[in-house]
Amino acid sequence: MLGNIKNAMHGTYRAIRAEHLPRYLAEFTYRFNRRFDLVGMVGRLGTAAALTPPMPYRFVKLAEAHW
Repeated sequence: MLGNIKNAMHGTYRAIRAEHLPRYLAEFTYRFNRRFDLVGMVGRLGTAAALTPPMPYRFVKLAEAHW
């Protein structure tokens, strides 16, 4: 399983930085858990994007884990 995660991340991202690793892992987990319903994923993504209010950049930066 760890090998699959590593290969998927290296195939998707050119450079993986430790500061963004939690986001990369969260994205991979989301896609992995929904891999059998790819058609439905687009609809759920559109719904989530439409219902999510705008967020200032400074709040997005607060969500990053600092080591």
